[in-house]
Amino acid sequence: MSILLIMDFSEYQKEAKKTIQKYNADETSNIVIPYLGIIGEAGSVVSELKKRLRDGKSYSNFKNKLKEELGDVLWYISAIASQNGISLEDIAQENIKKIEDRFVEDSCAIYKDFDKDYPEEESLPEEFQVAFIPFESEGKNLVKIVDYKTKELIGDPLSDNNYEDDGYRFHDIFHYGYLANLGWSPVVRKLLKRKRKSNPEIDENEDGARAQIIEEIVSLLIYSESKNHQLLKYSKNIDTTLLGLVQRLVKTLEVKECTAKQWETAILNSYKVFNELIENNGGRVLVSKKNRRLIYLGKN
Repeated sequence: MSILLIMDFSEYQKEAKKTIQKYNADETSNIVIPYLGIIGEAGSVVSELKKRLRDGKSYSNFKNKLKEELGDVLWYISAIASQNGISLEDIAQENIKKIEDRFVEDSCAIYKDFDKDYPEEESLPEEFQVAFIPFESEGKNLVKIVDYKTKELIGDPLSDNNYEDDGYRFHDIFHYGYLANLGWSPVVRKLLKRKRKSNPEIDENEDGARAQIIEEIVSLLIYSESKNHQLLKYSKNIDTTLLGLVQRLVKTLEVKECTAKQWETAILNSYKVFNELIENNGGRVLVSKKNRRLIYLGKN
């Protein structure tokens, strides 16, 4: 066999496939063996790290041995892919797409504009301020939200809807966070009377009741998980599994265009302000879609 000095994934997989062995076992065992092999080779990779940590720079062959062990891992990956009719190139491409969606930072300029081509009165505002004003009624802690400029009430006053005083009455900040960071929020569109009625299909499917319910479910799901992490007060990232679940919940909506990284930024930003509202029992917030940011401005 000729030695290929420059090899792409398809060439490697083609050559590696020729070396897949059939053992003296039943067909099922022959299929399972590469899966067991990849576990063993992964252990060998870790073993090289152990030697490097133990012996330090005196282990001068570390890179060569690591390269060898990683090559063995790659062979088993290729074997499993070949068994299942999957190309290594497809695996690599899908993986890059996945990790870019999850981790790559981006600028405001490349965010999807869901209000493009719609009149101003049907578009979410580029920037405005809202005030969360706490009050008591019949022994309950409530909060009302008003447009800071016009002093108009936005929606109905909210309580925690819970036996405990857990601050969930401030949860509308999550919807304003989605607006600011993602340029999306069917709930806020309804509250601000900014539904895109000029397009009946968009009005029904993107701005209607079902989309609003999905947004509320997303908010409640994240809140339920955040309670196990001190309401994300000290968190710098969001669990990838949770982000994936959020993306699956919104996969039929326009916001599916937003990446996992954008969702992570929106959630962390929203919870930062949410915690500030709880700590200060209300306050004024800047909602800036044009700068993709939610900012707590202090007490009213």
